[in-house]
Amino acid sequence: MPPSPNQASIYMKKFYVETYGCQMNFYDSQVVDGVLEERGMVKVDRPEDSDVILINTCSVRDKAEQRVRGRVNQLAGLRYDREEGPLIGLLGCMAQRLGGTLLEGKKSPLDFVVGTDQYMKLPEIIARAHGKEADLYFTDFDHVVTYEAQPKSMPPGGSHYVAVMHGCDKFCTYCIVPFTRGRERSKPVDVILREVETIADQDGFEVTLLGQTISSYKHEDVDFAGLLEQVSQVRGIESLRFMTSYPTDLTAELFAAMEKLPKVERRIHLPVQSGSDRILKIMNRRYTLAEYEKILDLGRREMPGLIFSTDIIVGFPGETEEDFQATLDLVKRQRFVSAYMFKYSPREGTLSARNEDDVPTEVKEERLSRLMEVQSDNTQNYLQERMGSEMEILLDETSKKTKNQLRGRTRDQFRVVVDRSPQMRIGSRIRVRIVEIRGETLMGIPLS
Repeated sequence: MPPSPNQASIYMKKFYVETYGCQMNFYDSQVVDGVLEERGMVKVDRPEDSDVILINTCSVRDKAEQRVRGRVNQLAGLRYDREEGPLIGLLGCMAQRLGGTLLEGKKSPLDFVVGTDQYMKLPEIIARAHGKEADLYFTDFDHVVTYEAQPKSMPPGGSHYVAVMHGCDKFCTYCIVPFTRGRERSKPVDVILREVETIADQDGFEVTLLGQTISSYKHEDVDFAGLLEQVSQVRGIESLRFMTSYPTDLTAELFAAMEKLPKVERRIHLPVQSGSDRILKIMNRRYTLAEYEKILDLGRREMPGLIFSTDIIVGFPGETEEDFQATLDLVKRQRFVSAYMFKYSPREGTLSARNEDDVPTEVKEERLSRLMEVQSDNTQNYLQERMGSEMEILLDETSKKTKNQLRGRTRDQFRVVVDRSPQMRIGSRIRVRIVEIRGETLMGIPLS
């Protein structure tokens, strides 16, 4: 007889989690930690020491899935030296997308597959897998469930992620997210505030709110502006960031509300994807280029000093040199501080995958190279503009290169490194003068 869910911690005491993909996946892995630790299981740092290996996956690109497949096969080799186990389970977006097909065939190294809405069932699933049950895949959507990371599972350090909504209703033709994360649903405000307060109680001082289309947050009578205001009031939180916004959700009213909140940082990530109206329409992006640029203008007017980063896809099906030139012109004109830039690759299950991927690889690569060169110039210009200026930074961590330096960020999210002094405290704000640029990092001298 298979062990009961309550017995899972007896038979499968130690678990290991490996995470791939976006910030939301890393947050979800914290949720998984909390769920299993509540049932008496213990997290370990090495797969060799575990009874259960959990791989939290990304499905946004085929390369990410192939990487996971190779890693799973590698981890399955741990079974050769042990009498039993470890069990291997696949979680996340790849699990949601492919479901039971991942378990097909006698040679599948996986014992169970769990989609993005079923993490609360993991103790039961692990018990059933230990009992040698087959075909254990759980990928039903739950259009109500949202997750709260347990305090015990929060990582050390001052900066933390908090998911405030899940899913997406936009259905861009290239995007797999609505099919792996489901429809939009917002977490209750009191749950979010409890989570942020716990972070502050554990000496956290910066929170990044997460959602696939976060600026469309709405729970009962609280919209995104209201949520930002309430989170800003949590004692101990010094800095508040969020990602990722959808352009048409950002209004003059929202920008004006944000301007009144000094803890909200002055950089917004606002994906554009293309500078061509024709390509935007094929992508099912619900704005024109003129409308997108009007939103940027609104933000800069309502929030002086606001800067933007973006996402851009190069080589989308049907993209001509003229379409690409429109994107290049946009990047030059709007001077994004940074950009995530990708060559298009079709994702099975999306609408765009039905179209011929007709832009040759070498053309995609050449266009991407040109785009990256322009964006690099934009970033360096922003850095040069800050040379010699006095800026306030929030110290957030020790330098990765030496303990004699601390790292901090400006309100518009530029990284600054300063020499450590006895009176400096991580989590505090200090004023510095910028004296040097190293790569994309500013070097500063404390002024007090």
